[in-house]
Amino acid sequence: TATLSITDAFSIPSIQRTAPSSHVKKRFVPWSRSRASGTSSADDDGESSPSITAHLKTDLLKRIEILRTIKERDGDFSIDFGVKGGEIDKKSRAPQKVNFYSISNDAGKAADAIMETTNELANNNPTDEPTLHLGDKEKGDQSPLNGEWKLLFTTAADATFSKNSTRGDARAKNVVDATRGRITNVIDFASSKDGTEPLLKQLNVVIGAIPVGKSRVELRFRYAKAVFTRFFGWKRRWSLYIPVPAPFVTRLIVFFSRIFRFGKETEKRVPPKAYFDVLYLDDQLRVHRTGEDNLFVQAKEDAWEEARTFLA
Repeated sequence: TATLSITDAFSIPSIQRTAPSSHVKKRFVPWSRSRASGTSSADDDGESSPSITAHLKTDLLKRIEILRTIKERDGDFSIDFGVKGGEIDKKSRAPQKVNFYSISNDAGKAADAIMETTNELANNNPTDEPTLHLGDKEKGDQSPLNGEWKLLFTTAADATFSKNSTRGDARAKNVVDATRGRITNVIDFASSKDGTEPLLKQLNVVIGAIPVGKSRVELRFRYAKAVFTRFFGWKRRWSLYIPVPAPFVTRLIVFFSRIFRFGKETEKRVPPKAYFDVLYLDDQLRVHRTGEDNLFVQAKEDAWEEARTFLA
């Protein structure tokens, strides 16, 4: 990956004005619209869709690199668990959306540039039905969503980690088992500089994934698994399983809260369904937006060589 100056972050040429670089390989991906229809698509300048997306993906990595460089210079978020830590919204209990402008104006502009590129990618999505075979016991391994996806960029506070927070730095990934219709969010917390392992080593959240359209996946949280490195001061790895309230339990909580507030004028609240919409998907890159309007950009490390340095 070429190293850019910070000023280059806001002057990466758009795909419409610039021909694809000679080093960009034309890569045709499975589940593409052109394959499904038997035709090839092109933009106004005659570029094929695979060439456009390859160039956009290169720009995306450059812009992510710029944002990380700016954060090293200007600082990073300090987000901790729960409402007080800035992870969860006090009223909705949904993940907060981070504000990159709170770091610096340059960081905000760099994040905007990343989101601009994801919008362009969404307009050139090669996968007509991202949810194809999700939950299919026979063909799940052929699902375009299937596999391990590591985080490149997000606006979600609950998936944002840094060294200058109490919960510490971490790496997040998302493992889709399409055959079982299950998604596991995995957070691996980093050791300290002296090599000491954190008390909470890993957090897994297991979620049922149900396709409710060509691009939308409804999520039903099953349970969380926390892996600890110490037990009452003893150095011993052990796991704690935490049941996550199902929609039925959530509705009961809301129902009883209304009973206790009987006679008071209250706003009617219906527990929102958790879901995400796939905006872009190929065999290397996945971009989706959650029901809380948080953006996630994820990559397959074994399939996208250029992205590996950003996933380490």
